[in-house]
Amino acid sequence: MPPLKNQVRRVAAWIYVVINPIISSLERELSLLESGNLTWRNTTHRCERIKSIQEYVDSSQWPNYQDFTAEHHKSAFISAFKNHDSNVEAVNNVASALFSRLLNLPDFQRALDHALAAYEKSDASKSPQGSMSADLRQDAPKIVAELLINNTSQLPSHYLISQFWNSEGMNSLAAFKNMPPFEPLHQARRSLQEHSANLKLALETFRLSLSRKYDVPAAPVPGLSFET
Repeated sequence: MPPLKNQVRRVAAWIYVVINPIISSLERELSLLESGNLTWRNTTHRCERIKSIQEYVDSSQWPNYQDFTAEHHKSAFISAFKNHDSNVEAVNNVASALFSRLLNLPDFQRALDHALAAYEKSDASKSPQGSMSADLRQDAPKIVAELLINNTSQLPSHYLISQFWNSEGMNSLAAFKNMPPFEPLHQARRSLQEHSANLKLALETFRLSLSRKYDVPAAPVPGLSFET
């Protein structure tokens, strides 16, 4: 690297707009993975809040991200970023395959029909908040499959399907999460979780080394300037 006096502001940019946002995003990602909430959406076939490493950096700062990756192209971070993104893609692909399989699985459809029939006989379905429109009932297989993939437990009341999803009749459907079709998804999630935890730790260690070497705080300090 060039002499220290020419590097401080550049290193500060790496820490503040590249490394720190990635670490924060990985923290949120790990929390989601720990709970099993992949935030996967059947409309896009992608996880909504679990993204590629570059997407964890504000797009206005992508030039600084590209500067960081160009400067460290021989480091382990480049391969670690690529491995993370490959793991995210694997989760997306496995979730999509599972979604299609559930919709075509007779046992899943029978369990859903049984749960719907039981719900429609319950008092909850008679309330204004609990009634299900014909369109919502038609979309129920897709909605329920997505909720199972995301390991959703209770739904807030503002969701149209919340009364049905939170009913006791959903227990038979929740059991599908422990069945063989879900195992590839569990494996993909655990693989991403392990890799992301290691990457987060490596970035935190690297941030500390940069802070020590270039005397740059690990987070911005109001009033502190790097002007020479």
